[in-house]
Amino acid sequence: MGEKIFSVTILGARGSIPVSGKEYNLYGGETSCYMVELGKQVIFLDAGTGIINAPDLKDKDNVYIILSHPHLDHIIGLPFFPELSKKDKTITLFGKRLKEKSIEHQIEKAFSKPYWPLTIAEYPSNIIYKDLEIPLELRDGGEKILVEAAEVNHPGGCLSFKITYMGKKLVYMTDCELQSKPESNLTGFAKDADLILFDAQYTEKEYETKKGFGHSTLKMAKEFKELTNSKKMILIHHDPKHNDSDLKKMEDSLKETDISYAKKGMKIDIL
Repeated sequence: MGEKIFSVTILGARGSIPVSGKEYNLYGGETSCYMVELGKQVIFLDAGTGIINAPDLKDKDNVYIILSHPHLDHIIGLPFFPELSKKDKTITLFGKRLKEKSIEHQIEKAFSKPYWPLTIAEYPSNIIYKDLEIPLELRDGGEKILVEAAEVNHPGGCLSFKITYMGKKLVYMTDCELQSKPESNLTGFAKDADLILFDAQYTEKEYETKKGFGHSTLKMAKEFKELTNSKKMILIHHDPKHNDSDLKKMEDSLKETDISYAKKGMKIDIL
């Protein structure tokens, strides 16, 4: 057995729409996708355009994709996921059933004629759709990978995920608008996390006109980290209008060394 790995690679941390240009090189313009490696297993949290840059996964036993919600910025990279073009690859995609519509129905409808020339099921890989049932248990050899979820405040709904592996906890909280007093169920859900990926799309000034859009601020993020006693927080879902210079200024203003903004290609080791 090799050394155990529990890590997260930022493939895409942009919110709403992908952006491009030299002014987005550092923090990235690709939309939501986070590659979580757990020993010989790999889980992609969401399938925004960041998934296009996924590395070759020939050393991974299984490939899983778990969707927080099916908004376009979180699924738009799926047709370009390199593993979908490999005949010998099995990919299991989990997502919440919505209004009696299975996750297979949601994805196959999104990628079909006349909007896309072929469905995801028609790609060479063996794609398996599964309606997400929580808790979800996966295995890495003899080790359990536990995936839990909590509903967060976002138009149309969204799930936050907690992945527990080898005694360590990763919390993914995207597209989440905290209330003025953070919900006790969410603070309890993320309690003592080793790492939280947290949506902090808006500045305080921007939030004044964005209430109800389903995203949080840096101030909310800092308060949430304190309430949950989490060890480390990475801020995600960058607003498309915030370029590298903007985000660098925000990051430089941080006094805490255990909070930072997600950068393209950043890898965070949890184990």
